[in-house]
Amino acid sequence: MKRLHTLLVAATALCCVALPLPLQAAQTGQWSHAGFTQWHPQDGKTPLAVGGTQCYFCKPDPTAEVAAPAPVPAPPAPAPVVQEDRCTDTPKGAPVDKRGCWVLKNLTFRFNSAKIQAKDSGTIKDTASVLKQNPDLKVEIQGHTDNIGKPAYNKKLSQRRANAVMKGLVKQGVNKKRLTAKGYGMEKPVASNATKEGRAENRRVELRIIK
Repeated sequence: MKRLHTLLVAATALCCVALPLPLQAAQTGQWSHAGFTQWHPQDGKTPLAVGGTQCYFCKPDPTAEVAAPAPVPAPPAPAPVVQEDRCTDTPKGAPVDKRGCWVLKNLTFRFNSAKIQAKDSGTIKDTASVLKQNPDLKVEIQGHTDNIGKPAYNKKLSQRRANAVMKGLVKQGVNKKRLTAKGYGMEKPVASNATKEGRAENRRVELRIIK
């Protein structure tokens, strides 16, 4: 009987050495530890793993939680795809639309108003910064509208808005001699006026380099 017990202990030790998984220590009274269930031929009734000792027989615990993968950060918003660069002389750092032309993005006016809102002051400041970095550039500030309203009125409104942008740039330190303001009304749409999105694209202030 003593010999049989010795053989059993030796076989058990050999089994644990051959296992590719590391032996896991359990806390007192704990039968599952670090993703492994500790068991014994007597179905867990003999507490071989109690008291910080290593388990004799180890197998993966099917109930153990699997760590969730780290969330993948969302990619940054893509820049507008330039379909055809119609404004090849646009200076570096100037925001452009899908035509590659310099447009004051996010600049919006209230209905029937040419007043620049406080939320748009950053756009004016950024535009002035690009102009200051290119002191030899002279630009025409172009005001544009959609096709809603009478053409004559829209042309006057677009002129007032172009003037407002020019005034804002001068306040930011840009020499007025480098600036010209002109309103084009609905004459030069860049998108279809048949849709809400297209009309929004047409209501814009654009800067063109004067040769």
